[in-house]
Amino acid sequence: MKRFLLLALLAGTLPYSTKAQYVNEPYSNVLESTYNRYVTFNFSARYGVALPMGGQKTYIDKVSATNLALDGEWLFPQRFSIGLKSGYQYAQMRLPRQAIDYDGQTISAVQTRTFSVIPAMASLSYYFAENAGAIRPYVQMAGGGAFVNYVNYFGTLADQSRVFRGAIAPAVGVKFYGQRENKFGAEIQAQYQNVFFNYGQLSGSAPSLMLSAGLIYRWY
Repeated sequence: MKRFLLLALLAGTLPYSTKAQYVNEPYSNVLESTYNRYVTFNFSARYGVALPMGGQKTYIDKVSATNLALDGEWLFPQRFSIGLKSGYQYAQMRLPRQAIDYDGQTISAVQTRTFSVIPAMASLSYYFAENAGAIRPYVQMAGGGAFVNYVNYFGTLADQSRVFRGAIAPAVGVKFYGQRENKFGAEIQAQYQNVFFNYGQLSGSAPSLMLSAGLIYRWY
């Protein structure tokens, strides 16, 4: 008889324990970081140096030290983000005075070559660590276009082209926040950029490799 009563008691309490477990399931992640549960935001500003490649190297064979990179991102809980990229890149090289064929005539002038780019791209990134993590390595692919200003000075004369051209910019990088859920941090990035620009002394396209470092801020 006692055994029968014990079995009945266990059978009666089983539905209640199952129900309690079901009720608590929706709140099982209540202690999870907000960065890992919702769409959050990130902004970064970096300074960089750029190494010319391809057609850009034939026009300006000199490392550029005037580069600013700006990135804004929407961070999703699934460790990927979409964002917007812009900034400013400038390169210059001066050649000694020489005889130059310009506009059908030969002139003697100092040649100053300049090239500036303002990117306007959308990006897609994948992170190898949770959104709330202290260290977040990532890979990124960006595409869109860039405002290009090509000016080749021959003394006081200038050969100029100002256009908008297509561009791509794959990159890899790491974000450091010091500790989990910190808002401020630092970032380093290596980016290959190719602007599909072909004019004058710059033939083919204008690829470059930029190494940059700067500050980041994330919030929700």
